[in-house]
Amino acid sequence: MKADPDQIHKQKVIAEVEQRSLTSVMNHTRWNELKEAIYLELRFPPAFQNKYVLEAEPYPLVFEQDVFYLGDWESLSTAWYNVEWVRVKPRLLEHTGKYTEPTLLNIEAEWVNLLQRLRIPYLKKEQDYWIYGYATAIEFEQLGY
Repeated sequence: MKADPDQIHKQKVIAEVEQRSLTSVMNHTRWNELKEAIYLELRFPPAFQNKYVLEAEPYPLVFEQDVFYLGDWESLSTAWYNVEWVRVKPRLLEHTGKYTEPTLLNIEAEWVNLLQRLRIPYLKKEQDYWIYGYATAIEFEQLGY
């Protein structure tokens, strides 16, 4: 009988979580509730940077400035168990013309309201919001609702 690649991957994630002494913060149900609420309740799905447990670097690698693209939250939903953290920008730059500055669309108030209503623990760092699938003890202590 062949080993299931998904199960092998999941076991590697579990082993890494245990080896790094990470605490589970989110589960499949909570991630899905968040994803559904984002698409149903927000004006746009905010862009995010994600870090998987088994990956050394986040994607996209550079995520310091506001962006012109939307977040593809569906792309994360097949492997929630592997998401170490998601860094979210509840803002979107919108092109307004060739010779004009872009407009900044800001849904921060709606975003925070959604997180609080769903009781999703998060950490705000500067202007971005971090949602942890797994957190270190220090990160876990800093999480708020």
